[in-house]
Amino acid sequence: MLDPIVQALALDPNAGLQDVDQAQWANLEALLEDAAAPSDLAVAVRAFVSEGSSAVIGIFDDNLLWASLVVSVDNKGKPTSVSTIPSPAAEADGDMAKAANEAVKWVQAHHGPCPLGFFVDKVRAEALLRASDKAAVIRTASASGELVLSPVPTALAIALA
Repeated sequence: MLDPIVQALALDPNAGLQDVDQAQWANLEALLEDAAAPSDLAVAVRAFVSEGSSAVIGIFDDNLLWASLVVSVDNKGKPTSVSTIPSPAAEADGDMAKAANEAVKWVQAHHGPCPLGFFVDKVRAEALLRASDKAAVIRTASASGELVLSPVPTALAIALA
């Protein structure tokens, strides 16, 4: 049976899982179990992660990194590897914006260009995965300070406008 995250990303089962924190991975699997359409993750990667780069998602619970996902894509935009962020790389004394900045720096240092950083609290992540209007959930989370979107690719900025 395919791993739910590998399946949600439409990732080649032979693609690399690199430096995966098992607790974070288990949290991501549990989160995707309740998703209305887990394949939305693959759609988002194709739409918003530029070729030859990586994106990072961080989910926080009580201001601590609960789960993360780093997706690297090749020069054709196909996901080639996934990993998680080591918890110390995204620790920032309860400041999600600071933790997001540190996580993006870590991805850039270990995976290369990172044009997309998406950091949200667990409650909003759950709502986002269940929502039919994902842009509305993202806008609401941003307005309430429960989302850090940085860096943000132009295509995503336009989609949220």
